[in-house]
Amino acid sequence: MKITILKNYLFTIIVFCTIFIIANTSFVKAEDDYTTVNTEIELEERYTEVSKNWVNIPNGNETIIITPKQFIHNLSIVNKANSNGYMSDVVEMTDESELKFNVEVQVTALYNITIDYYDFSDSILPQEGSIKINGEYPYYESRQLLFPLKWQPLSTEFKTDRYNNELLPKSKKVEEWLNTYVYDGSFLYSEPLKFKLNEGINEITIESKTGNLYIGNIEITSPNEKIDYNTYISQYVNEKTVEKIIPIDVEYIQSKSDAAVRLFSDTDPKSSRYDTRHKLLNAIEPSSWRKGGQSVTWKVSVEETGLYKLAFKYIQYTLVEMPVYRQIMIDGEIPFSELDNYPFHYTKKWKNETLQNNNEDFYFYLTEGTHDISLKVTLDPYRTIIEEVDVIMDEINELALKIKKLTGNKIDKYQNWKLTQYIPDVELLLSGWADHLDAQYIYGNSLNLSDNEAGELVNLKLASKQLRKLTDDPDQLPNHLNELSEGTSSVSQYLGAQMLRLLNQPLGLEQGYLYNGEDLPNPRANFFVRLWEGIKRFFLSFKPEGYSSTNSSADELEIWVNRPRQYVELMQKMIDEEFTPTTGIKVKLSIMPDENKLVLANAANTQPDIAMGVNHWLPYDLAIRGAALDLRQFDGYEELVAQYAKGAVIPYVFEDGVYAVPETQDFWVTMYRTDIFNVLNIPVPDTWEDVVNILPELQRQGMNFYEPIALYQGLKPFVATMPFIYQFGGNLYTEDGMGTAIDSEENVQAIKFMTDLFKIYNMPESVPNFYNHFRYGTLPIGIANTSTYIQLQVAAPEIKGNWDIALHPGIANEEGEIQRWAPVGGQAIVVFEGTKSAESSFDFIEWWMSTNTQSQFARDLQTMFGDSYLWNTANLAAFAQLPLPIEHKQVILEQWEWAMEASRVPGAYMVEREISNTWSKIVFNGSNVRTTIDDAVIKSNREILRKMEEFGYVKNGVVVKKYTVPTIYNIDYWLTEREE
Repeated sequence: MKITILKNYLFTIIVFCTIFIIANTSFVKAEDDYTTVNTEIELEERYTEVSKNWVNIPNGNETIIITPKQFIHNLSIVNKANSNGYMSDVVEMTDESELKFNVEVQVTALYNITIDYYDFSDSILPQEGSIKINGEYPYYESRQLLFPLKWQPLSTEFKTDRYNNELLPKSKKVEEWLNTYVYDGSFLYSEPLKFKLNEGINEITIESKTGNLYIGNIEITSPNEKIDYNTYISQYVNEKTVEKIIPIDVEYIQSKSDAAVRLFSDTDPKSSRYDTRHKLLNAIEPSSWRKGGQSVTWKVSVEETGLYKLAFKYIQYTLVEMPVYRQIMIDGEIPFSELDNYPFHYTKKWKNETLQNNNEDFYFYLTEGTHDISLKVTLDPYRTIIEEVDVIMDEINELALKIKKLTGNKIDKYQNWKLTQYIPDVELLLSGWADHLDAQYIYGNSLNLSDNEAGELVNLKLASKQLRKLTDDPDQLPNHLNELSEGTSSVSQYLGAQMLRLLNQPLGLEQGYLYNGEDLPNPRANFFVRLWEGIKRFFLSFKPEGYSSTNSSADELEIWVNRPRQYVELMQKMIDEEFTPTTGIKVKLSIMPDENKLVLANAANTQPDIAMGVNHWLPYDLAIRGAALDLRQFDGYEELVAQYAKGAVIPYVFEDGVYAVPETQDFWVTMYRTDIFNVLNIPVPDTWEDVVNILPELQRQGMNFYEPIALYQGLKPFVATMPFIYQFGGNLYTEDGMGTAIDSEENVQAIKFMTDLFKIYNMPESVPNFYNHFRYGTLPIGIANTSTYIQLQVAAPEIKGNWDIALHPGIANEEGEIQRWAPVGGQAIVVFEGTKSAESSFDFIEWWMSTNTQSQFARDLQTMFGDSYLWNTANLAAFAQLPLPIEHKQVILEQWEWAMEASRVPGAYMVEREISNTWSKIVFNGSNVRTTIDDAVIKSNREILRKMEEFGYVKNGVVVKKYTVPTIYNIDYWLTEREE
C-alpha cells in the first residue's frame, strides 16, 4: 500500500515537472522566436516628425508656375475651348492616373503647392490623390491629397411641406475652376503642408486615385507668414469705426465645402426667424458641421467703409468644458494669425461671441461693397493630443503582440508569469505612457477657460490611472491584457474613444453680426417670453403633429415609414410633387411609432395600407398570421422583382406567395488597407484558403483578419454564420421544412471551418468595433458591411485613399467556381391584407422602387444631408447610378450576384440560436464538432415541430400540410406572377 502511494506521488511530481519544463521551454522559445520578428510596418513618418528635421531649412522665396504644357504624362489633353473657361489647354486625370513635372530651385527650401482643378465627376465626395517628391512620399500625409468641392443651395427661398414646416433646400455642386493648397487629408494642420525641395531639379508626381479632374496650373509658392493682430490693425489707425449693426443671417449660406452642413429649426423665441407652431430653418445644425476642413461662407453687404467688430451667436455643448475651433477668413484670406484657430468655448445656451483676444475686441477693416465671411473647422490645437494618443496606442499594440508571442497567446490566470525577465523595460513603458497622457491632460486643460477640469478629457485620466495600476505588478500583465489592449474598458478603448471625440468639433450658429457702438441683441429670450411660448406649445401639442399616424383621410393611401423625420419629409415632398399629380393617388406618410407593434396594429384593425422601412424578418411574421398581402397577384409583379437580387427576396416568401419586396439591402465585402498591403507585399485574398495563407504574415506583424462573427458578443446571428453554410453547399433546413439540415456533411465541414478560424488560426474572437481597429491598422483587413463602409468614407480622413474593397472570400466548388454567398438583408415594404386600396398600394410601390425615383431620392438625400446619408437601394440599376466610386460599385454589384438570405420557417430562431451555441461550445469549451451539432439538431427539430403544429402544418406528430422552403436554389418559382 505504501509503495503504491509512493509510486503515485513520484508519478505526480514527474508529470508536474514535465509540464513546468515544457511550459517554460515554450515561453523561452516564443521569446527567441519573437526576437527574429520585425513588427514594424515601414510606412512613412508623420508630417509632425518629418518637419522636426527642417529646423534649419528656410522657406522658399520664389513662386514657380508650372503650366499644363510642362506636365510629363500620357493623359488626354483638353483644349482651351472645351476646358470650361480655363485660360489654356488642360490635362484630364481619371482614376489611377498620374502626371509629373520638374521644378528647379536655387537652394534647398520649403514650399507650398497649389493646384488649379475642375471636378467634372458625378461624385459628391472630394476626389482623392497623392503627391510624391523625387519618386517618394515625403511623409504619410502626402498620400492623402484632397480636391475640395464647393456647394451652393439651389434656392434661397425655403419651401414648406403640407404642414407648413420649412424643408431643407437641396444643394448643387458648383461647376467651376477651383484652386487649393495641398493640405493633409485629415485637416489636423490648419496651415498647408510644406514640401522640401532640394537644390537643383526636383521631380514632383501628382497621382489621382479617384474621380475625374481637369488640372490647370500648379504653383510652387513660398509659405505665407501671417501677421498678428497688432500689426494688422496698425495699418488702419486712421480709419473710422462705423456705428451700426449689420446682421448676418446664417441660414442664407453662400457656399459650403460639404453638402452635409445643413440647417435646423431652433425653438428659442429669440431666434431671428421663429414661429410657435411651425418649424422655420434658422441655424446651422451643430452635428453637421464638425469634421476637419468643413467650411461655410456667407456674403454680407457693407454700405460704409470703416472698422467693424465681428460677432457670432453660437452654441457648443458637445465637448464638455473644452472649446471647438474655427479658422476665420474674410474674402478668402485670414486677416491675422489669431484667427487661424479661433476658440468657441463650451456653452449649453446660446451665447454672443465678439471675436477678441484677452478681452480686447478685434476690429476689421471692410470697404464698401459685398464681402465673404468664411468659417472653417480646424483641429490643429488638438493635434498634439491626437498624435500622442495615436503613438501610445501603436506602442500598446506592439507590447500586446510581444506578450502574445511570449505566452503563445494562451493565457492561464493561474500561471505566475515572469514578464520582466523577457521585457525588462515593461514597467518603464507603462509609467512612461501614463506620464505622457498626464502631460496631454494638463495641456488640454490649458485650453479650457473654466475653473472646472475638462470633462471631455476624462478618458485620458482613466487611461493614465489604469496604466499606473498595471505597473503595480508588471509580471502579471499577460493576465491583464483585457485592461491594456483588448477589453471594452481597456486603455486602448479609452484612448480610441478620446481620439474620436476630439476629431469632432461641432458648432451651432444662429446669427452673425458686423457691428460697433451698439449693444448686440440678447442671445436668449427672457424668462417670461419663454414661459409664454412654452404654454402655447403645450396647448398646441394636443393637436395632431405632422407625420403622425392619426387623422388620415379615407381618400388617402396611409403609409407608415420606419425612418427618421428627414427621410419622411423628403419622401412626402417627392410624392406630392411627382406621384400624386401623375396618378391622382393621394398619399399620407406617417413616422412609424414602433415596427414591433405592427402585428398588434393589425389585430386592432388600426394598421396602415403600407409599411415601409421595416426589418427584413418582419414580413414573414405578418404573412404567417394572415396580415400581409401577396404581391404575386398584381400585374407588373415580375417587372418589379426583376430589379432585385434574387436572394434578397427569400425572406419574404411564405407558401406560394411573396409578401414584401426589398427597399434597401446590405452588402458584405472585404475591406483592406492598401497602404499596409503594399508594404507587406501580400495579395488580397479571393478565397478562404487565401485568407488562411496570409494569416501567418499578418500575425507576425501583430495584425489579423476580422471575421464578422467576432462582432457579436452573445448570439451569433444568421448574418454571421450563414455565409459558411451556403458557401460549403449546405442548407439550413430539410426540403420539407420540418427539421434542420445542419448535420449534413456539407454543414459539418462549414461549421468545422467556421470554428477552426478562431480555434486554430487565431482570428480575434471579440472585436466590438472593426472600424477603429481598421483605422489604427491592427486589423488591416476584414469582412464588413454598409455601415462600416459609410464610416470609412466619411469619418476616417486619416486613411482616405489608402483603403479599398474586394469581393467576399468564398469556397471553390467542384467546378472551380468560387461560391461567395453572403447576406443582404435590409429594409422592406409590405402591404397589409386589410387595405382597401390594394391596386393603389401596388402602384405606389412600383413608382417608389422604380430606377428613376430611387436614383433621385438617393442623390437628393445626400445633397441635402451629406455623404453619410447613403441610400443603399435594393434596385440594382438605381444603385449603379449612386455617386460612389465606380470600382466600389462594380465590386458591390458583383457581390450582390451572390446575395442570399436565410429562409424562414416556423421555429427558425432556434436553428439560429443553436448554430451560435455550437460555435461557442467548440471555440470556448473545445467540444467535439459532430456531437455538438447532433445536440443542436435535436433541440432545433423539437422547436420547429412545435411551431409547425402551432401553425397547422403538423398534427399529433404527423405532417398534414405541405411546407416548401424557399432557398437560393428554387427562388425562381416565386419570381413570376401567380397563375390564375
